[in-house]
Amino acid sequence: MSKLLKQFESLKKEDASCIYIFRVGIFYNILNEDAKIIHEKLGLKIIDLGPSIFKCGFPISQRDKYITLLNKMEIKYKIIDNLPNSNLNEYSNNIEIGKILKKIKELNMNSITPLQAFNTLNEIQQKIRNI
Repeated sequence: MSKLLKQFESLKKEDASCIYIFRVGIFYNILNEDAKIIHEKLGLKIIDLGPSIFKCGFPISQRDKYITLLNKMEIKYKIIDNLPNSNLNEYSNNIEIGKILKKIKELNMNSITPLQAFNTLNEIQQKIRNI
């Protein structure tokens, strides 16, 4: 955490008005005063890690949801991604494929209308195109 904390402090010196969101593995972490702001604005659970160190965050699978919320609230932020993207892409693709398979599995083929089937296939196609 100390390397991340040093990077956070350095970035805050450059632009204190920005919320910095760090990708750490399969999570995004927000630190200290930024964590307190995001906790207050978005209700994310804040964790006390010790003397003057706080964090909150969300899984990378929820990135779009939180980016949409931050943009809607006009919160200035920057995502700091120090990791190679291949792991993120693989993880995100697996999550999306899992959602698609779950949707297909939950279909009741005995009661679906042609319009519902078309809309479902269209939705699945759009998700696959985005993977």
